[in-house]
Amino acid sequence: MSHRPGVRTATALLVAATSLIGTAALSACAAGSDALTSQARTTTNTVSGAVGTIALRNVYVAGPAARGGDAQVVSAFFNGGAQEDQIIQVSSDAANGGAAPASSVLKPGGGVIYIANGSAPTLTGLNRELLVGQAIPVTFTFAKAGSVTLNVPVEPAAPGASAQATAATSATPTPRAVASTDRAH
Repeated sequence: MSHRPGVRTATALLVAATSLIGTAALSACAAGSDALTSQARTTTNTVSGAVGTIALRNVYVAGPAARGGDAQVVSAFFNGGAQEDQIIQVSSDAANGGAAPASSVLKPGGGVIYIANGSAPTLTGLNRELLVGQAIPVTFTFAKAGSVTLNVPVEPAAPGASAQATAATSATPTPRAVASTDRAH
């Protein structure tokens, strides 16, 4: 029996190439015209910062907002310290005043997420119209950590939220860690 190594190698390469092309073609069929990858998604520009043991994440002003009106500052604050801290003031040169959120205490090792539902820190008495795409300086002042000023973008409020401040109906939940039973093998 004669062996022809060149033919065997060529046949193996042909089978591998055909399998690869067939797999790619068939996987594209599974996506369909209603695939998640074909749906539009919005991107929200946010900024982050820190002062002392407080980390500020995903900060943006919910807009647009009219001159004379109020604008909520959507944000997440995390306290990495060993002592409780508190948000005592939010201010900007784009507003005549600011209101700290009703639930402003940051417990050690915890955090608070503020969405545009009336519970967020709020800039009051805007002295100019805030349009989506602009950025304004916003100063966050904490009782122990001090102050930090961030150049915060104005972005549309998340779906289901409102750019206009309203009275909060419940306390803001505190994020917590959840144990996972999944383990990598």
